[in-house]
Amino acid sequence: MSERAQQNLAVLREYFDAMTQGGPPATMPFYADDAELIVPGSHEASGTYRGLDGVGQFGATMRRLTDGTFRLSPIDLFASDDRVVTYATASAEAGGKRLEWTRVIMTDIVEGKFARLQFFESDQDAVDALLTGASS
Repeated sequence: MSERAQQNLAVLREYFDAMTQGGPPATMPFYADDAELIVPGSHEASGTYRGLDGVGQFGATMRRLTDGTFRLSPIDLFASDDRVVTYATASAEAGGKRLEWTRVIMTDIVEGKFARLQFFESDQDAVDALLTGASS
């Protein structure tokens, strides 16, 4: 693994450490000011979010839809010179239902910051059903 890939992997590990210790507010310094977050699906939190305000808006929407129960637990972390990939277990409760699924996050890193993130859900229909049921 190249030195740059090792640095990117270290940034990702630091991000998850910050999330564990301080929650979402502690992770904001890891995002580029013009970050782009792409969330698939047909639920209220899906869409493309831009900038730090957009990242915060996504987090606030997920907290509201899941009453703060959403969790992301990394299983494997991968890195190259330009991006990192998180393979994780996601879980949440909404509308009296609980769901656990696999989420893959592809993250482009520019100058040590998360510049573009795209989520891939193992069961998009189930995630949509859970989060759509939460907002109705």
